[in-house]
Amino acid sequence: MAGAAAKERRVIRVLLVEDEEIHRVRARALLRDAAGGVELGEAGNGAEAVRRVREGGAYDLILTDRQMPVMDGHEATRQIRALGVTTPIVGLSSDSLAADADAFIKAGADDFTPKPLSKEKLNRILAKFNLA
Repeated sequence: MAGAAAKERRVIRVLLVEDEEIHRVRARALLRDAAGGVELGEAGNGAEAVRRVREGGAYDLILTDRQMPVMDGHEATRQIRALGVTTPIVGLSSDSLAADADAFIKAGADDFTPKPLSKEKLNRILAKFNLA
């Protein structure tokens, strides 16, 4: 019965913005296991994420790291919001002080989750934005 329920879930499109391979590998595995179906786009820095969105990438969720080369997650979030995109954006960072969360929210993110991403954290994010 659980398999049938998983098949009924819709496919969600997620953009993962992360420069470190270990975090991408973990997120891929968690997304594959947590959702009924995921189409995963990846960007290695904020500038690449903004380009993907600007070129018509439509996503149900954007997960973005804070500290990356070229463009950080805060600036990428600001630029994606400036494009008029209302997709939920969740900031991720190894730094988990309240100031880190506040900086993401001020940049336009909808939520913040400290790394490492876990099954529980991902399930909370998906539930919060009605994606699970």
